[in-house]
Amino acid sequence: MRFGTLVVIAIVAVLVLLLAAALASRRQQPVPGKVSGRAFLTANELEFLNRLEVAVPEARFHAQVAMGALLEPAFTKKADPRAYMSLRGAFSQKVVDFVAQDRGSGTVLAVIELDDRTHNATRDNKRDEMLRQAGYKVVRWESTRKPEAAAIRDALVATTSRGAASASISDAVTARRAGRPV
Repeated sequence: MRFGTLVVIAIVAVLVLLLAAALASRRQQPVPGKVSGRAFLTANELEFLNRLEVAVPEARFHAQVAMGALLEPAFTKKADPRAYMSLRGAFSQKVVDFVAQDRGSGTVLAVIELDDRTHNATRDNKRDEMLRQAGYKVVRWESTRKPEAAAIRDALVATTSRGAASASISDAVTARRAGRPV
């Protein structure tokens, strides 16, 4: 055989191998646009949400809330677009476990985290600091040592310091403890 023929055969062989590798990797990749559902809350989170709702029925609880719904940079996007997007990117895709909201005023009473083995103290501290900087109260409980209703009520009442919202929950707690209807 001539040298030119060997080069052509080698090039064709390499192209066939590359095409085969590309087809094999394509078969392993998920089909774009195909999705499946998943549980909104774990069994542990659902049990704790029920515990929260029983402990403080006069509050509204939201689960799996994006921090982007709670926070925004303290300056406008026009002032510094790059810094704005960078700061927003630091929190916008993160999710908090629960948000307690006053039913009457809509005021956020507290951000509630149920810490399990997936939580990282360093990351949690950074998230908590952002939330506190924005004026939110953060309450954390260990997943393996979830509080009873009375402790939940006490912690949420103790953390609410936003005027009427705090007063409405405090009044409800006092009324409930006195046996009066809320």
